[in-house]
Order: sequence, then structure tokens, then C-alpha cells
Amino acid sequence: MIPRQPRAQGRFGWHPALARPPDGEPIPNGHGQGRAANGHSAAAQWGGDLDRVGTASPAGLAEDLLDSIFKVATELVRGQRASLLVRDELTTDFVIAHAVGIADEVKKQIRIRQGEGVVGSVAASKRSLLVRSGDVLPAREGGDPGRYRTASFVSVPILVDDESRGVLNVADPLDGRSFGEDDLVTLELLASHIGAVLLQREQGEAMQRLAETDPLTWLFNRRHFDRRLEAELNRALRAEHLVALLMIDVDRFKTINDRFGHRTGDAVLRAVASGVKQAVRLYDVPTRYGGDEFAIIVPEADSEVGSRVARRVLEKTAAQALPPELAAAGETIGLSIGIATFPRPSGDAAALIDFADTAMYRAKEAGGGVRVWEHSFAEGPRGSLHSRVATPPPAPYLAEPARLASPDLQALLPRSLAVEWNAVVVGKEGQILTVALPTPNTGAVDAISKASGFAVYPVYSNALDLEATRRRLSETGT
Repeated sequence: MIPRQPRAQGRFGWHPALARPPDGEPIPNGHGQGRAANGHSAAAQWGGDLDRVGTASPAGLAEDLLDSIFKVATELVRGQRASLLVRDELTTDFVIAHAVGIADEVKKQIRIRQGEGVVGSVAASKRSLLVRSGDVLPAREGGDPGRYRTASFVSVPILVDDESRGVLNVADPLDGRSFGEDDLVTLELLASHIGAVLLQREQGEAMQRLAETDPLTWLFNRRHFDRRLEAELNRALRAEHLVALLMIDVDRFKTINDRFGHRTGDAVLRAVASGVKQAVRLYDVPTRYGGDEFAIIVPEADSEVGSRVARRVLEKTAAQALPPELAAAGETIGLSIGIATFPRPSGDAAALIDFADTAMYRAKEAGGGVRVWEHSFAEGPRGSLHSRVATPPPAPYLAEPARLASPDLQALLPRSLAVEWNAVVVGKEGQILTVALPTPNTGAVDAISKASGFAVYPVYSNALDLEATRRRLSETGT
């Protein structure tokens, strides 16, 4: 077993030309030295081509480049099993991005922490590991995938700016031989190119975020909105479901801007954006549409779902801290929200925006709040389009809260409030908790929302069922 010594670092990680054997002593090569050396030469030549292609390629080609490098890596060293794990930026766990010789169900289950097992140790140490047949193998704890046919494998860290962003593993040489030093050099060269592609992908994603994000509010901008609206409407037609669109206008914004200045106006826009972010579901599209107008695309939603999102926007915005000068003057932030749905009554994107915009102006004329634009057959043979005041739908009744409850969900709710209101958390979607209560109670909803930091969608259930479920979860949680 040969752990690679600390390697000289370039921007993308180690490069063979910078390497020095420990204490000036060469590490003896394994079997198949000639073939591996030829493979190294091919990798270097291929890697030069990748540098030219990768640098000119758009970020969208990053996955194809990673797949190509991974395939070349396994072919050059003739490994029958291989995996490329990359770091999940949210959890920092390493997950399988590409693999060969590993079952799909296994790939989905593998998550390895830094320092855990072979992969985690290689990532933590930033050193490659070459294990030859007959070497004492390191323990494979922490979920390294499967069993190897031979005792020889290579594990190489992928470094970007001296950070481990992934690990390349190859095992089971095709001819049953042991991997050698030249195989290690070949894989390290290719790992440096993988690092370059990972960096390119990150930079491309960052550039796209900047290009499609409003710099004042950090909501999506109009460019992203137009692209996503078209995509969501096409998806709605294929899946035969509705899409709701909310258009939001800040009441009296021009007056606030003129009286208190643009800095205060910007602070108001940021406060509204914060309320919008806290109110939307995970897959909604919150947007600064322009000026003091905001928009939210709400996929798979009818007017009732859209109305619930709109009311959360009102509640969350009202809870935002006001700029001191507004608070001193007794001002508040008011919103007018219009809702329309696609494909009924709106037949295309332009009509959807127009209808939601018209409903928003009707709400503004009425002094703020939420209005829905919908089709009515009450007038004339073809019916008519009109707006109505959005009223929150009655909360549904949940017959068996125990089916949906779990200790993890219940842990999101402070125990004292759970006892006080006999409340059980039965669902979580983004920043929204679904909470079962014994009776309709706005006080409970407000208290739970304030204490947990989540928006609360209430459902109602039998009080005895809730108490039994709550007690069981409390005992399980302890």
C-alpha cells in the first residue's frame, strides 16, 4: 500500500511534472509497467486536447467533459470498477457522480463524509492511495461501495485550489494484475483535468446566477423569469396541470421614494423580497419583475394554492423590520397582489401576465390585498373574465395524523408549543410546515410560525388522536 506524499499544487491540483518521490527514492513500478507508461503518455496528449476544448466550452458541457475524462481514466488503466465522487456543496458529503461496475441502487445510497473510509481519508489527506495485491488493505468503513475482485485499487483526490472537491477510484484491473505507479500517475494527471472541469462548472454556474439574479434583492431577474415561465407553461401542458402567477406591487412606493429618498426605497424593496423568499415554496420562482413590481411563478397550482402563497407573502412582508425613518413616521409596507392561472383562463404567457397584472391593479384600486382573475359563466353565453377577492380556503381535515408524523418533523416545533396547542407537524415543504391542530386557531398558527421560523399551513384533526400521536413522538424523540 503506497500513500502518495504531499503533492506540489497548481491551481487545479497536482501535476506530474511537479512531483518528487519521497527522499529522492523512486517508488518501484508494479506489473504492466510498459502498458501503463503508454497510457500515461496517451493521457497527457488527451489532457492537452481537453485543456483547449474545456477552456472554450460553455458551462453546459461540463458534465459531458467529466463523463469523457472518467471513461478515458478507466480505459487507460483497464479498471473494471470505478467511481468518481464529487462533493455535495450543501452537505459536504461525497456522492457518486459517475460509476462503472456499480449497481444503480448502490450509487444512489453512497454518501461519504470527509475522513470516513478510504474515500473520505483520501479526501481529507489530499494524498493519493495505491494498494497492490498483497498489501494490507485499509478498513473500508463508511460505505465505500461493494467488494473488489482483486486487492488492488487506486484512489486519487481531486483538488481545486488545494481543496478536495472529489475522489477518483479505480479497482479490479482487467487482467488480474496489480495497479502500479504508472497507473497512479496516469490517474493523477486525469484527476487534475477533472479539477479544472469542476472549477469551470462552478464558475459557469456562478456567472449564470449573476446573470439571472437581481443585485438589489437577490431574487431572480426578468431574464430568468421569462425563461422559467416558458418552461413551466410547456411542462403544465404536457402534465395537464395548472400554473399560477402572482404579480405584486408595493403600495405607495413612489410616495415613499419621493419623501424618504432612494436609499429608503431600496430598503423597502429588500424587505419585500425577504418576505417573498420566506413565503414561497421550494420550487416556486420568486422574481423582481421591474421597479417596485415582483412576480412569483407557482408551478402545479390553482388559484387556491396561489392565494395561500399570496397571503403568506402579505404576512411575511408585514413581519419585516421597517427602515427606522418609516417606523418613526408610522408608515407600513402594503402590497397589492394579482393572481391568474394557466392554461385556464389564460391561454398563453402574455395573457397570463396581463390577467395577473390586471387583477393586481384591481387590488390596488381596492386599497391593497389579493385578487384573483378567473373565468365566470354567469354572464352571457361565453361567460366573462373578471377578478374576485381572494378568500383563504377552509383548512382540510386530517383523519390519521399518525400516518404522516415523525420524530424528525416534530422536532421542528418547540415542545412547549406542541403541548400548549396540542400540535403535531405532519409535513414540511421548503420553508412551510404543515401542522395538525384540534381546532381552527390563528393564535396557534402565529405562535408556531414565530417560534419555528417557518410559514405554517394548518390542517385539523381529532384532539385525542393528536394527543396520542404527540405523546408517542415525544417518547420516541427522547
